[in-house]
Amino acid sequence: MAISPQTIEEVNRVANVYDVISDYLPLKKTGSVYVALCPFHSEKTPSFVVSPTKNIFKCFGCGISGNAIKFVMEYEKISYFDAIVKIAQKYNIPIKYINSDKDNLYKGLYSITRAITEFYKENLKNSSIAKEYIKKRGISPQTVEEFEIGYSPTDANQLKKYIQEKNIQIEDLEKIGLITLNIDDIKDKFSGRLIFPIKDIKGNIVGFGGRTLEEGKQPKYLNSPDTVIYKKGNTLYGIYQSLPYIKEKESVIIVEGYMDLISLHQIGIKNVVATLGTAFTKNQAKLLKKYAKEAIVMFDSDESGKKAAIDASKILLSESILVKYAYYTSVKDPDELSKQGLSKVKEVINSSKDIILFLLEKLKETENYDTETQLKKYQTIYGHIVKIIAYIEDPVLRNSYIQIVSQKTGRNFQSVEADVEKIKKLIEREKISKISIEDEDSIDLRLSVKEKIILKYLIENTHLLQDGDFYDKISYFENLKYILELMKTGNTEPIQHIIDSIQKEKLNISQESVKLILEEELKKIEVNQFLSIGLEHQTDVNKILNKLITLKRRR
Repeated sequence: MAISPQTIEEVNRVANVYDVISDYLPLKKTGSVYVALCPFHSEKTPSFVVSPTKNIFKCFGCGISGNAIKFVMEYEKISYFDAIVKIAQKYNIPIKYINSDKDNLYKGLYSITRAITEFYKENLKNSSIAKEYIKKRGISPQTVEEFEIGYSPTDANQLKKYIQEKNIQIEDLEKIGLITLNIDDIKDKFSGRLIFPIKDIKGNIVGFGGRTLEEGKQPKYLNSPDTVIYKKGNTLYGIYQSLPYIKEKESVIIVEGYMDLISLHQIGIKNVVATLGTAFTKNQAKLLKKYAKEAIVMFDSDESGKKAAIDASKILLSESILVKYAYYTSVKDPDELSKQGLSKVKEVINSSKDIILFLLEKLKETENYDTETQLKKYQTIYGHIVKIIAYIEDPVLRNSYIQIVSQKTGRNFQSVEADVEKIKKLIEREKISKISIEDEDSIDLRLSVKEKIILKYLIENTHLLQDGDFYDKISYFENLKYILELMKTGNTEPIQHIIDSIQKEKLNISQESVKLILEEELKKIEVNQFLSIGLEHQTDVNKILNKLITLKRRR
């Protein structure tokens, strides 16, 4: 359910940044402010400053800043609404919710997926064929229990009897993508398959994966279709079970299949997620970015696995997640590799290399080409390297890789940079559509024209709500914050009237216009924050003045 605006307003009013942050960090008083070592980057001299009077914090080392809610979000790696709940509980503020049909629908469907999971688990106990398969694959009883593995019986009457007993409606089974309907009958799509429940990051069962136990039956693996509660590109198999280990290591191993993940988990490699049988997506990368700084791609050893690893690397690096490639040739996948024991798997993981460095090594092997085939191989590998770098949005990281490629290939920096820029322009051309601002009529929503332009742009480009950097920038607009958070969660019902009104407005927008608005506003905010915190913290005055002079020169 959506938290009411009144609750959010009360939390913003009551929550003092010092009280909240002192629960997490040892703060030392310096004049009228408090300082500490920044928890968001490594440092030896405190540059993290908390101003109780201004009710904001700022780190002069990494630049992060905001109020108490922003700190809890970043420190705990949780959503805006979860941070609101956490702070409200600290101050004993009653949390009021807005009821919505969508929330009730989700809650109802989660109860259906839970009930069906219990049905599958019970049927596993009674299926000799399923138990024999589990034994053959070496899946332990503990793993069966932890991942709630089940079995869908071939006899459809068992499912029909179960849903009648539990008063589950056929329409609800359709909504979770479980059944196909004949004239007077239903059939479980996963009939005769071993079942792997798919959980989101909160532990809700959102879908199912099924492995056929019948020799030669295709497809071997079947996944739930996209539904109102399940989008393949938005979650990862095993994320719920693996999250504590990913957080602890700040590193994640990405595999392709259910059994790859389960086999690794079972031998003690637990910071693992699987891609649910689809190409790795931007939203999956954004999900991992909250918890991991590094990803080890451990896909199948065949050609399609290598290609999928390169494609995943582009997306991960575009989110500034460093990528290592786990290279092995002795077996076809991590499931088979795990059968060789923990030491062998650790050897492969520890030998994994930065994806660009790995490809550069392969490039080196083909650089003395004397046949057309070798030349094509060289060009293909170089093309992969350049394209991966072109996807990197962080200019420092991108230039670092360009420098490495320049050194390793003997091409000058400018030549490699030009190759990257060509690909980068092609990528950007696919994304950008140019529209101009023609009208700035206002409407009675207590939103400024600038805020309405941003909101309309986001309505038309909702994927940007998952872009961490972009989202951080727009969340500085206080009037928009509540609307944006609801849009981000997909629960737009409480603000649908606002969205409808904005869509009717004659606001012709463009990426450039939004970028210009953000730049202007963020410069104002940055200057104000420097002055409000920095001038109280006298040791940083010179830093502030130098920063402001630099900003002025850039203009």
